[in-house]
Amino acid sequence: MKKLISLAIAVFLLASLVGCSKDKGGITNPLTSQTRSASASYTDVVAFSTSKSSTAGAVYEVLPGPAVMNPAMSPTPFSDNLAATTGSYSVTVKDMDAEDSENSQDQVTSVNILFTGNNGTRYKIDKINIIHKPAGTGDHSFFGGVGHNKMMHGDTGIGTNLMPKMLSYITLWGIVDLKDADTDKVIAAGRVIHLMTGTRVRDENLKMKASAVEDQSNHNIRMAETHIILPPLDMQGNMSPVPGTDHGFLHMMFEEAVLEQPNRDWKTAYEILPGPAAMNSMMNPTPFSDRIGLASGSLTMKVRDSSNDDSPESQDAVEEFNLQFRRLDGTMFSADAIKVIHKETGSGDHTFYGGVGFDKVMHGNTGIGTELMPRLLSYITVWGVVDLKDGDGNVVAKDRLIHIMVSSRARTENLKLITSADVDKTDHSQEKVEAHIILPPQDMSGNMSPVPGTGHGFLHLMFEQVTLL
Repeated sequence: MKKLISLAIAVFLLASLVGCSKDKGGITNPLTSQTRSASASYTDVVAFSTSKSSTAGAVYEVLPGPAVMNPAMSPTPFSDNLAATTGSYSVTVKDMDAEDSENSQDQVTSVNILFTGNNGTRYKIDKINIIHKPAGTGDHSFFGGVGHNKMMHGDTGIGTNLMPKMLSYITLWGIVDLKDADTDKVIAAGRVIHLMTGTRVRDENLKMKASAVEDQSNHNIRMAETHIILPPLDMQGNMSPVPGTDHGFLHMMFEEAVLEQPNRDWKTAYEILPGPAAMNSMMNPTPFSDRIGLASGSLTMKVRDSSNDDSPESQDAVEEFNLQFRRLDGTMFSADAIKVIHKETGSGDHTFYGGVGFDKVMHGNTGIGTELMPRLLSYITVWGVVDLKDGDGNVVAKDRLIHIMVSSRARTENLKLITSADVDKTDHSQEKVEAHIILPPQDMSGNMSPVPGTGHGFLHLMFEQVTLL
């Protein structure tokens, strides 16, 4: 597990359901049984065509030094020896072929790269010819020259093992002429270039995370980073220092890179990653941060609400449920049934409305749910138990607590959490309905129990533009 969520910050989690307090004279308040359905489908895996630098992101040059992943190798372009510099870049690609072939149509349609090296030279790259190599040649696949959402480095066999295992949103291999930006003169002709915009592999102190087997990179899309590398090698892999550089290679790194021109709206299916609570940054890590991991998937559910009050005799139920969720690294989660929790009246921290509730005001200062979510309107709310499965239907976590809300939109257009506890400032527009699926790191007795297979001990999955019937 990358991180476990402390009991102190899991304030939203379900109250102890084993040995709960008994009903103190309350009776179940029956309803005329009602059903509601919700659905969302965003099954296309997100792929971006354009990557560019941001004004907020720092620019660094990785200078020669011992490889973090193998300090016995020195000097290398994969050290912790970084120098702050200046620069900007933009690159747009077409990924037409998944496999290597001399007939691959993968290409770079536009590129503009500018940066200053440690020797003071202002470098420029304004054209990249993608390498279309024959299938099976070289040390590893180039995915036709351009690839999307590829696991690379570490123990993957793709790229150097002197970089940590990571996800690359865009990766390419090509040939460039390195130019002097001030004179437009070619400094080094026909040089190999590798460019990738991927998950962040360095910590807050810019130290590389030396993990080859487990992907410990930061998948927060707001922290994507771009590496532009001209290695000291020729096309045959022979040593060939890059002319006009201070140390025979260039490794530039752009922080907080921006990804654009997706094949679909990437803000419609995503995952909340561990981080400081948006409503209380002192609580960290939590499932209520502004850190977003990209995903695809679908959700369908039909629920019945028969009672307003908690009772073991409640008839509230989830009649249909199907969840499919895929991270960009290929990890998949699924579930196909939920058993609703029918707890006793007065037990736990707050009511479950019999297990299923319709049109409930929750969170914020309501006392229902967590204070780490804003006050909102939940059109459908469910508390239950589920078997979490992988993409092949194998159970990876049995009898896990699950909380689902189909609600007013609690995030802005930039997917920042609204932070109003006492006034509902969420968006109640019909086209802005969203679904939260939360599996907390807690067992049925309220004890800490990380959810196996999730990577960080919990899941907080999101779908936007949900259809509510």
